[in-house]
Amino acid sequence: MSPHETGPVIRQQQGFVGILTLNRPAQRNALIWESWEGLGTYLDKLAAEPDTRCIVLTGSKGFFSAGGDRKIGPSHGDGPLSAAARLELAHRVLTKIQTIPVPVIAAVEGGAIGIAWSLTLSCDITIAARDAYFSAPFVQLGLPPDGGLAWLLAQRLGRAKTAEIIFTSSRMSAPDAAQAGLITTVTEPGQALPAAITLATQIATANRHAIELSKRLLAHTSQPGLQTYQALELALAAITQHTTHPSENT
Repeated sequence: MSPHETGPVIRQQQGFVGILTLNRPAQRNALIWESWEGLGTYLDKLAAEPDTRCIVLTGSKGFFSAGGDRKIGPSHGDGPLSAAARLELAHRVLTKIQTIPVPVIAAVEGGAIGIAWSLTLSCDITIAARDAYFSAPFVQLGLPPDGGLAWLLAQRLGRAKTAEIIFTSSRMSAPDAAQAGLITTVTEPGQALPAAITLATQIATANRHAIELSKRLLAHTSQPGLQTYQALELALAAITQHTTHPSENT
């Protein structure tokens, strides 16, 4: 594999599998505006290419992502939602992952924190290393959760368990996430990406049209409710940005 470009997101190709790597290792792959733009652009390109039948999403240097980089403010432009513009862009990318015709597999090493957890939950399948973890430290930072995380978790875990995770900013280990049905496979450390590529290669041999139709059916099991939730979340995020100061990743 050789990268086509460098930047906050790197695209690679292995056979029928497209690989997107979050690439800000010094910041534990924290997500900035350009990260979301890169993901959106590459997802569109890969979905349009007949030689790409599955996509793997991962992070560089043994860490998936520390979430949104709050050291670089979320504001973009001067519109009414400029204070939460990055979240609005993130919403579009997360929805794209759920609705593009090509299956997307997350390969998680290290941690998936905050909106990065939302990123994995938006993928069709998630594979994680045994020592990986997932966390939602929003309340700890004085923020409500974003990226649809509360909604996505509540759909899978129920309201009470989701409330416990959100209110306590607690971590969930990969084995616990697998037991809860949030991920499908737990690998040995360092093996999440190879396992994801192996699975993606297997999926790529299936009938492309049947896969696309199946993914469309799965997308319709959640999208209407999620879109309504995202509108409320965006409004709350815009308000929150006027009362907090960026300091950490979420």
